[in-house]
Amino acid sequence: MSEIKSKPPAKKKGLIILIVAVVVIGVIAIASSGSDEPSLVNNGTSETSTNGGDETDNRTEFVIGDVIAWEGQEITVVSVERDWQSGNQFITPSAGNEFVNVNVRIENKSNRNISFNPFDWRIQNSNGAIEGHSWAASADDSLGSGELVPGGNRTGSIMFEVPQGDDGLILHYSPGFWTNRTVQIHLRD
Repeated sequence: MSEIKSKPPAKKKGLIILIVAVVVIGVIAIASSGSDEPSLVNNGTSETSTNGGDETDNRTEFVIGDVIAWEGQEITVVSVERDWQSGNQFITPSAGNEFVNVNVRIENKSNRNISFNPFDWRIQNSNGAIEGHSWAASADDSLGSGELVPGGNRTGSIMFEVPQGDDGLILHYSPGFWTNRTVQIHLRD
């Protein structure tokens, strides 16, 4: 009778566990590599905001016009157009709602390509509901999706459908799939 030689099951199992552990550690390292905190670069003026010394103004809540440095990029809500009209009789918001056109600018300040897309942006209304961008409406200058090379920038609009006249809107930005960290930008004038 011939004997069949194979690796003991314990060694195979140990190798598989080691490979899985290395992959998990790698994913965690990549996800946490952008661990810098959001900071205000300026508030729409040419001055850099500080807390009186050399410390940067670190926070997670901002307003329209703030240039926010975070995760290797600078983001700005350039403008907000309330009650946006598509010009198409078939593209209208639901009863009691309005379209809000939020124009944003993203600049890559890192040394690697970064991605951008409207799925990174969500809006919160006064009732506490946080929702994604509108699929029904799209502006001519839509943000779209793609990548920015180091030094590249993109300005574009993201459309949201919100309760009509809601003055407590907050835009949430979370760059990328691997993070649950967000920056909040209050959309009040």
